[in-house]
Amino acid sequence: MLYLYAPIFISIMKHIIINIAVLCIAAVLSVGAGNLEASTGVKPATIVIISDTHLLAPSLYDDGEAASAMARTDMKLALLSDSIMLSMVGEIEKLKPQLVLITGDLTHNGERGSHERMAHHLAGLKSHGITPLVIPGNHDVRNPYSRAYLGSNATPVATVESSEFAALYRDYGYGSSSCRDTASLSYVCEPVDGLAILAIDTNRYDENITGQGSGNVYYNGGRVKAATLQWIEDQLARLKGKTVIAMMHHHLLEHIDGEEQLMANYLVADHNRVAQVLKDGGVKLVFTGHLHITDAVTADGITDVATGSASTYPMPLRLARVDAGVVTIDTRFGAGLGQEILDKGREQLLGGRRTLTSMVVNRLWPRLSKMLDMPPAMLEAQGVDIAALPRTRQQMQTLIDTHLGKQLEEFVLMVSKGGEDPARGKRLMGDIEDGMRALLTGLFKEGDGDDVVDFLMENAMERVRPTLESALLDINGAGTPGQSSTPDHHLVVK
Repeated sequence: MLYLYAPIFISIMKHIIINIAVLCIAAVLSVGAGNLEASTGVKPATIVIISDTHLLAPSLYDDGEAASAMARTDMKLALLSDSIMLSMVGEIEKLKPQLVLITGDLTHNGERGSHERMAHHLAGLKSHGITPLVIPGNHDVRNPYSRAYLGSNATPVATVESSEFAALYRDYGYGSSSCRDTASLSYVCEPVDGLAILAIDTNRYDENITGQGSGNVYYNGGRVKAATLQWIEDQLARLKGKTVIAMMHHHLLEHIDGEEQLMANYLVADHNRVAQVLKDGGVKLVFTGHLHITDAVTADGITDVATGSASTYPMPLRLARVDAGVVTIDTRFGAGLGQEILDKGREQLLGGRRTLTSMVVNRLWPRLSKMLDMPPAMLEAQGVDIAALPRTRQQMQTLIDTHLGKQLEEFVLMVSKGGEDPARGKRLMGDIEDGMRALLTGLFKEGDGDDVVDFLMENAMERVRPTLESALLDINGAGTPGQSSTPDHHLVVK
């Protein structure tokens, strides 16, 4: 029987479970469908795609406490990002592509020095006859958190405005050979005869504000301005008959069911409208980044290929071959980096998971505190074991780590890398459900709270299960007429 305070307790526990699921996915948490409009005038081309390099220039950090403190709370290998970029440049040079697409978040936090260092790396590729093309991410322009990590202090350093970004990357998409949008850092160019690259700026940096103390305002969500959307329509009409591949930082399509509700900042606003404009203009393939997952999804004839962070385990690189209206995409991990860096990256990713768990606990704690303030008699009437309730944030984190720590780590690794492994996914889903039930059961006296635990599990899992299935079983639109499963690592888009 559920008493007066049971709904409050149920609400709190549902938030715990749902936030845990969101945490897993945000921590990061291929033969595909779709038709790329064929053009007999397209020359064969090879394209490398990387994303979210998050480069921090070596001149902006040392071995002091400020850099160490920053690195401890980051899933990325920020202090090795320059070495990783050097290795990737070497690997790309061996592959000898015509183009390299970098889909945003070139820098750690928009430091001008990091942009200059990135431009130096791109110049090395260009000297080998390779054309790099870039688009900004939410970290790259007018970032109020641009810092140097020297000694014991993290100190503000110059970031870049949009005009400076375009000037720094004039040879990498923003030069005279491109058609520029006047409302954003979007552009279109034709680096290979018959093949156009449509680079769409989805960021909100013009709304960022650098204030004093806690006065900083920073947007990591994405949108396409109305003027830019009209510009895209006009450009696609002009390019009719050519093959057009788009790239943008934020996702165009939901990669995980519920992304629009649970992680809206990773999906471009009004994404259905933007997708329709691209489809109407003949675009069937778009490369994205931002969430640091390696995943692909197809919906209504358009394929969104998301590439994980180059500075975050497992350091993916996509290789796309365009030939006679067919794009074949393969995926490589840790190319040229060596086992030591891969091991550090894995450790860093899992360490960041624990930091994010702490953040979730901090957000949940006000709700949990209300439950702790309830009269003990009311709690006991629901079968709650008063002695088992966590009394501090650290106790709550320990409780989650005890029952769900291993499951969450495996979840983060699976979602970050992508790929199809249904057997492993189903097993992990069962392990997560078992861990959640064990966590809840431990908060109730044996027998007295069984009905409440069952009620919590049924209601919470009903909301969480579709998202877990989508992430772990690589299903999109589960249970709908449009249900699909696009392989993540090897795609052929016609």
